[in-house]
Amino acid sequence: MSKAAELQALLDSQPKSDCAALIPLSVEEADFDVGRVVLRFAPQPAFENYHGNVQGGFAVAMVDALVSIAAYAKTRAWLPTVEIKSTFVAPMMLGESRGEASIIKAGRQLVFLEAKLWGADGKLAVHATATAFVPRRDS
Repeated sequence: MSKAAELQALLDSQPKSDCAALIPLSVEEADFDVGRVVLRFAPQPAFENYHGNVQGGFAVAMVDALVSIAAYAKTRAWLPTVEIKSTFVAPMMLGESRGEASIIKAGRQLVFLEAKLWGADGKLAVHATATAFVPRRDS
């Protein structure tokens, strides 16, 4: 089984929150050792803004999914996101989109991540950095 298929099976076995169900995705690539993922997002017409592109808040939700899954791939735990800084570098065209995220540095209490999200036209639309919190595990 490929690493992408393995991660997809892990994600599919998890209960889905209502908000996660709003962002259908599939895993294209996964590297568990470094915490890197490439995800494909299904088209979401409901994410359209007044300009005909993906509304920024929905793009950030997709980025949050990217960084959360990258952290999960490495740690096998859902880590709360404590900060996301998103830069919108171009309008995000509606339709199937692609994103990638990876861990930059993992510490005992914090994990630092980076993500990129491309619109349906293949243009980079969002670049983001994020920080996730590693809860203390009581022995």
